[in-house]
Amino acid sequence: MLLSSLTLVATEVVYYSPLDETAFFQWLDQISCVARYEGRGSDLTISLSRAPDDDELREFIALFHRYGVDMRQLATFGEGSARAWFRKRGMFWHDAVFGNVS
Repeated sequence: MLLSSLTLVATEVVYYSPLDETAFFQWLDQISCVARYEGRGSDLTISLSRAPDDDELREFIALFHRYGVDMRQLATFGEGSARAWFRKRGMFWHDAVFGNVS
């Protein structure tokens, strides 16, 4: 399946209670660039209306980290000098997004 850079996929997300699942979707609903999402099988496809701004990207980092969603797909949003904060080695998300590169 070929996905655009404005599509993210959460696969086999584990929820520990019904309220935990509710919290996941409420969090996702509060990220402004999320246009819609659709579940199919074990995948939740998240379509974005535009690339996330810095605050929205921080929310995706936190949400994906918390729920174990593959963070490598966020690397596409790390381009440009304005996103140097995102590419900074030593940040808790760096290896999960960009791999353990020296």
